[in-house]
Amino acid sequence: MDRRAAFSLLLIFLVVAAGTVFVFDREAQRRAIAAEETRLQTELAASECVTTYGTSATVSGESASVVARSLDGWTVRVSHPYWYSTDRLHADGSSESVYVVDVESVQYAGGEPVGPAC
Repeated sequence: MDRRAAFSLLLIFLVVAAGTVFVFDREAQRRAIAAEETRLQTELAASECVTTYGTSATVSGESASVVARSLDGWTVRVSHPYWYSTDRLHADGSSESVYVVDVESVQYAGGEPVGPAC
C-alpha cells in the first residue's frame, strides 16, 4: 500500500472514530438526564412534606455535558429542572449531579440533595 492510500485510510478511520465518540457522548448525556429525572422523582416522592412535585422545566431547562472519558465510562454532569410544593411554599429549582455512564449502566456519582428539609 502506498503512502497516499495509507494516509487516506488513516484519515477515514479518524473521522469515523470522532463521529463514534460524538454518538457515544450524546447517548451518555441522554441516559444521564433520564437517570437524573428518575432520581429527582424518587427523592421528591419520598419527602414527607412535599404535596406535589414535577420535573418539567420552570426556570431552566435540562442540560448535560461529558466532562471526562475513561475505561470506567463517560462522566456526565447533569442539570435538571424540578419544582415542588409543601403546605407552606412552592419552589422551583435545578439539580446539579454527576453520573458515570458505561455500556451497561448509569451510576449516580454525587450531587446536591433536592427538596425541602422537612
